[in-house]
Amino acid sequence: MDRDRPQLRSQRLRLVNHQGDALRLGMNWTEEDLGKPQVLVDSAYGMGHPGTFHFRELIEEVSNGVYESGGKPGVFAVSDICDGVVQATSGMSYSLISRDIMAAMVEIHALGHPHDGMVLISGNDKSVPAHLLAIARCKLPAIHLPGGTQLNAPDYVTSNKMWEMGAAVERGELPREDLESAQRGACPTCGACQFMGSASTGQVLAEALGLALPGSALVPAPLTKLLRYARATGKQLVDMIERDLTPQRILTREAFENAIVLHAAIGGSTNALLHLPVIAREAGVDIGIDDFDRIHRRVPVLANVKTTGRYPVEYFWYAGGVPAVMLELREMLHLDCLTVTGKTLGENLDEIERDPFFFAERLGYLNNFRIDKEEIIRPRSEPFATDGGLAILYGNLAPEGAMIKTFSVPEQMHVHTGPARVFDFEDEAIHALLQRQISPGDVLVIRYEGPRANGMPEMYYAAAILSSDRVLNTTTAIVTDGRYSGAMRGPCIGHVAPEALDGGPIALVEEGDLVSIDVPERRLDIVGVKGEHRPPDEIDAVLTQRRGIWRPQASRHDTGILSLYSRVARSSSDGASIT
Repeated sequence: MDRDRPQLRSQRLRLVNHQGDALRLGMNWTEEDLGKPQVLVDSAYGMGHPGTFHFRELIEEVSNGVYESGGKPGVFAVSDICDGVVQATSGMSYSLISRDIMAAMVEIHALGHPHDGMVLISGNDKSVPAHLLAIARCKLPAIHLPGGTQLNAPDYVTSNKMWEMGAAVERGELPREDLESAQRGACPTCGACQFMGSASTGQVLAEALGLALPGSALVPAPLTKLLRYARATGKQLVDMIERDLTPQRILTREAFENAIVLHAAIGGSTNALLHLPVIAREAGVDIGIDDFDRIHRRVPVLANVKTTGRYPVEYFWYAGGVPAVMLELREMLHLDCLTVTGKTLGENLDEIERDPFFFAERLGYLNNFRIDKEEIIRPRSEPFATDGGLAILYGNLAPEGAMIKTFSVPEQMHVHTGPARVFDFEDEAIHALLQRQISPGDVLVIRYEGPRANGMPEMYYAAAILSSDRVLNTTTAIVTDGRYSGAMRGPCIGHVAPEALDGGPIALVEEGDLVSIDVPERRLDIVGVKGEHRPPDEIDAVLTQRRGIWRPQASRHDTGILSLYSRVARSSSDGASIT
């Protein structure tokens, strides 16, 4: 049993643990296997949603790649829940905390056992940020394999459309048969959903950070190309172990800025505001929500993809995916950032430009559909939007900040003042919307939905009803200390901090207060009481008086993991994490 590779963590630990070899031999390891670089192959495989159900083949191909390069794979799994499955139920309160718990389990697998490096396979809303968080935390050579995307559905219907269709059925405006027909066809294959939501955004960010192989984000899952990426990923990880290429060398501040540039260019999910700062903090890098605002102001949106654009994410990969966007924005990127290839980002892009097959094999699919590449990924000279689309708002309603996805908000709602309609639970707001009890111009304030109050669930159902209403979606806004789905569109402000449970000003808003939204000035303020404008000093006096009699609500969760989250979660402006 070879012990002549003392530089490997696994071999050093074998010298002090005499039982470990025996236990591994009990799993049909060979004596030769014991001396090889030991690679954790950890995935989100499970039956929670289509984004992980196809991972067994990917696990096998990653393992084959590890074997071919002289390593020994050890297969583990920590599955995730699906935001779409738990949407509008109490299960949504478990979604965000699952990121932290999943990252902790990968950490336990990676560092509790004598692994030398790891390949992490994921493709969805919380599993990708969990894996990137674990990579930053564990500091072992590591590479991420994005899990790919579904093929598009008939008539380009995506699963998130079910919410507005369901609302129409409940109001008697759509036959139930139409909803059921759409449900049957909306997810025709495995893979992440066909819109630039949190799942697809996470895959893009993994590649943009330099933690995934070039071009590997958002591969249509049925293509054998994804299997080839899986095998190449396993082989590359063993090479990274030999070079001691660790995340500390890849996850620099410049790498995170590159990721935010890509986030802007694709019109990415607002949930990235919760994830990237936490991943950066684990890597020892100071990235905050203001960095998103700063970078988004100067980066154009180039991706014409759903839900704010026209085309499914499948076509984005055919058009060249992340490398195509990077080449359009090359001068905005830090090209000297190191990546998992062992080369810099600039060197990777140079190789892709010289490769006659990289774009040819992809663009051929678009030729089948008779769609030009420039229709999916716009040239920088003709962007889909002139700036990135996220703005951070501050004011007496959000002293620590709030976010709005301006790219998806009608221009006339970038400056708006309206009377507050106040709801302490999302269900109450949904009922009011379904019953058409909301008037044009209102500002729905949905509170006590922040990290500590209720796990920070998505307000997607309320946002979907609003965005599908042709009158309200251009006249009415939602303001919440909760969050939104990556597929959200319309005049929706979230992540208001401090949250209501912590006594943030959102807890002090009363029915009829005037709420002002001013995106150009980056402001979110209470500007009036009982429908009448008041000067700022009077508003401050009113809020001070209300604070004197305000009492926090009791926590909704006094047992289990949500009880822990309620006690220790950080503010949404700081990633809403438990670490």
